[in-house]
Amino acid sequence: MNTHTLVRAIKADNSDFEWFPTTKEMLSVIRDDMSKTFNPYNHSEKLTCSVLDCGAGNGSALMALTEGKRYAIEISKPLIQEMDKSIFIVGTDFEQQVLIDKKVHVVFCNPPYSEFSKWATKIIREANAESVYLVIPKRWENDANIKLAIESRKATVQILYQGDFLNAPRAARAKIDIIKVSLSSKRNTAFADRFMNQRVDPFKLWFNSNFHFDTHNSKQSEFEQRKAAQKKAQDKLDGAGELITSQGLVKTLEQFYFKDMDDLMNTYIKLNEIDSNLLRELNVSIDAVREGLELKIHSLKDMYWHKLFDGLSDITEKLCSFTRKKLLEQLTENTHLDFTAQNAYAVAIWVIKHANHYLDDQVVTMMEKMTESANVRCYKSNQRTFGRDAWRYRNRPVDLDCYGLDYRIVLTSMGGIYQSQWASEQTSHNLHDSAKNMINDLLTLGANLGFDTRNTERAESFIWESNKKQIFNYYSHAKGQTVVLFEARAFKNGSIHIKFNQNFMMAMNVEFGRLKGWLKSKEDVIMEMNDIPVEFVAQVFGKNLQLTNKSSRLLLVA
Repeated sequence: MNTHTLVRAIKADNSDFEWFPTTKEMLSVIRDDMSKTFNPYNHSEKLTCSVLDCGAGNGSALMALTEGKRYAIEISKPLIQEMDKSIFIVGTDFEQQVLIDKKVHVVFCNPPYSEFSKWATKIIREANAESVYLVIPKRWENDANIKLAIESRKATVQILYQGDFLNAPRAARAKIDIIKVSLSSKRNTAFADRFMNQRVDPFKLWFNSNFHFDTHNSKQSEFEQRKAAQKKAQDKLDGAGELITSQGLVKTLEQFYFKDMDDLMNTYIKLNEIDSNLLRELNVSIDAVREGLELKIHSLKDMYWHKLFDGLSDITEKLCSFTRKKLLEQLTENTHLDFTAQNAYAVAIWVIKHANHYLDDQVVTMMEKMTESANVRCYKSNQRTFGRDAWRYRNRPVDLDCYGLDYRIVLTSMGGIYQSQWASEQTSHNLHDSAKNMINDLLTLGANLGFDTRNTERAESFIWESNKKQIFNYYSHAKGQTVVLFEARAFKNGSIHIKFNQNFMMAMNVEFGRLKGWLKSKEDVIMEMNDIPVEFVAQVFGKNLQLTNKSSRLLLVA
């Protein structure tokens, strides 16, 4: 989407906040300076430092500044939709966000010009970063609030660029400076992923500005504090069934989150009313109080976001076990942001962007997991053969391509029947976890390719015995009855034997070839796989599930 189209879209969404896209020239100046800081010995290398963009627009600045982790705060839904899937939204309404728990190497901002002082002051005071780059009007030098913020962080300031937006895609006469605010001492390491200590810790600055008391040393364990904060919030949510039904999950979570945060802050504010001599007598530590508050804030955020992830089951159930784990790890790692309905919407958009990538990627991964010598069927145009040595030690031939799998396969290293001398380690279903996950992932893959497995029992529903056949069905809407999707036998030697419904294996083979780039069209499928009916090719080519914004109930009510 070009700049003018984007401007019309965000105006229609009432989210045009004096948005002037940073020019390529400006971004080049900032990236060059970042390269000198984080790649001091090789400026041509990729920049892998993490960057947070406050008011990120469509994310184009983030894409230009780093190849590392990219984080954004952006309120406009049209712009969030336009962002690359590598960008994680850590907030929507900038004024509601707290930056102190968002640790990155660099914070960048090209703020709304009528509010540049407020934005710049907040960023400088709260940024948990080594450097801040700001594109702001020249009059910043006379702004008292910005000066005080710089002094409070004991920061140094450097003007990198002076110019205007006259030649920008959205032209403006505003005269601007690009300034670099250095919050840390000079880097003494060439490793870009390492963080340097800041001269003034932003959380300590925030804490000392809001709480004023004098104490000694005493400290409840981190585990106890985190557990207590989460349990209190969890108990409240467990009794909120009727409220969730009437208001929806997101609105209910948002309501409880803000009440819990208010209660937490009010508790600590009340400490200001206690005589400092009494606090010393009780052996209370200012450091312990500050660290305790920080822990409780993190714990509350983690708990509420985990509740949201549970509500994304209509998306995550379409992911195989390994992709679901990867996605949830990314979410957990990145969601130290306040729980609001707007933020929940932005996170759900991010989940869908990544889930669509994973939906295709997991087809390839699953097929490659099942690629063993006895299972491979090469395309008609691929006449190469490989000796046993090429398959030794669970390896695959390095130049193996243009192939599919037979509908009868043997997986030799999938765990099979789980055997342990300890009764406590035995599973109720007798399967090794890797075998259980493989079978359940096949059911997930089948559902994504159009085979209705919603009512199919999962692997753990059966009692498995060596060489005992277990049947997994799907519901055929065309036939109006259940049909076998695949049969599986697990063995004590760690292997699994699977016999697939031929339509299921043909569908997997077609999508595998398409995603690998071996099958460019339906005609290629017909030419390379002569055992697949022409009419079936049209049904399955390019039909792996893709999610839209309507795929999650959370987005429909946001």
